[in-house]
Amino acid sequence: MTKAELREKLLGGAVMDDLFAFRNGQDCEIFKATRFERSDDIIYIPDLALNLIPVTEPANGPEDVEEIVGCCYTGNDFVEECGGDVEKARHLFWYCDWQHPSSALPEIEDDEEE
Repeated sequence: MTKAELREKLLGGAVMDDLFAFRNGQDCEIFKATRFERSDDIIYIPDLALNLIPVTEPANGPEDVEEIVGCCYTGNDFVEECGGDVEKARHLFWYCDWQHPSSALPEIEDDEEE
């Protein structure tokens, strides 16, 4: 599902729990696709509770929908975050288990330097 498709569904009253198969992250619930794919499909949603993403009820209007969509990441978002480096984006995707990719990127860059 793309961000545009998600936005449309949420504005129509859809509930996140019906749209994504959430799973355990690091002491939290996340959505993570089974594989990294460079596309406009959503492949990762970080810590639902920390980001105040409603799971079992509809969003409270267009502003909330935009906040939810803003916490959803596509394969292309990961590639963009990594300056076009697809392999680094793949590594970042597999590394993320609760945080936003922008927060995790310095951690994987530190790992690469060691």
